[in-house]
Amino acid sequence: MRISDYPFTEDAASQVRAAGYSLESLLGKTFFKTVRGRAAERVAGAISGTISEREANTQAELLAELLSYPLARVMVSCLGDSILLRRYALAEAKLAYKRMQNEKEGLTMLADDLGLHAQGPGPYKIHFAEYIRAAHGMRSPKWKLTNRDLFQGYLTITEEELKRIMEEAAREKVLKGLPLPVDEKICSALEEYLKPLKEQLEIIRARDKVDLGKVEEGAFPPCIKKMLSEVAKGTNLAHSARFALVSFLLQINMTVEEIVSLFNTSPDFDEERTRYQVEHIAGASGTRYKPPACATMATYGNCPGEDELCRRIRHPLSYYERRARTFKPLPPEKEQKQGT
Repeated sequence: MRISDYPFTEDAASQVRAAGYSLESLLGKTFFKTVRGRAAERVAGAISGTISEREANTQAELLAELLSYPLARVMVSCLGDSILLRRYALAEAKLAYKRMQNEKEGLTMLADDLGLHAQGPGPYKIHFAEYIRAAHGMRSPKWKLTNRDLFQGYLTITEEELKRIMEEAAREKVLKGLPLPVDEKICSALEEYLKPLKEQLEIIRARDKVDLGKVEEGAFPPCIKKMLSEVAKGTNLAHSARFALVSFLLQINMTVEEIVSLFNTSPDFDEERTRYQVEHIAGASGTRYKPPACATMATYGNCPGEDELCRRIRHPLSYYERRARTFKPLPPEKEQKQGT
């Protein structure tokens, strides 16, 4: 196992500390220009979705790969975008997962570093507590502990399943501690690299922005507002909440494309899969699904609390219909004055 391939590990951190390079030297010395470039490349890859894999064979190349990781964390922190933090952690984890495919003896060493003491060689046995800690955020039913054979506190997983939960554990490890408390002087010293990253972020934000058009967003019930707020922050909604949100937005005549665009901020966004799910709810399979009633929303924990109107209706659509009739947005000229 090459330490530089997994720069988030404890061994990698120890090696960086032992090298004794200061942050000032990484920022200023010509010798470390390759490190700065690779760090910016890591962040740019996170913004677009995939960190490219570089060939690293010489000592200089291996050192650049190793040192670029902590510097990339500094750059991400300087950019100060909460969604980017999650995208960065996911992109680093995906890169690690790709490299895991070629691991042989080093796989269990990496698993140990991530807190997964898998007993092999595969299929592996893993303690249920470690499994839950790594797989708790994975939504597919196959990862639920109730769907696993458990014996004396251990369950069995395949090598591919081990790699997948290692990817998830790596994502959480990368995200831990971000954003770093970075001095403004350090961010200024990195401006040459941060400026194009900021421009790339702006392009992504402009592309992902959705114009709700005639939809009266101000008339949304509290549950839908809360879900939209969570999606905007890049939070992965529970399946029941995602279904409720999508079915509601479809019912008030938002298009499939508009709804798919809303989920672009999710850290695990998969456009093809999201479009399939939205189209399925919209009726591609022959059944157009309706949003759940308030009682069902409450049962699944998707009701953030009632307001006055909520107490008089039984369905989020009824809330919207009543509010939309009385909701009066500002005329264009007043809206312009308020903006100034």
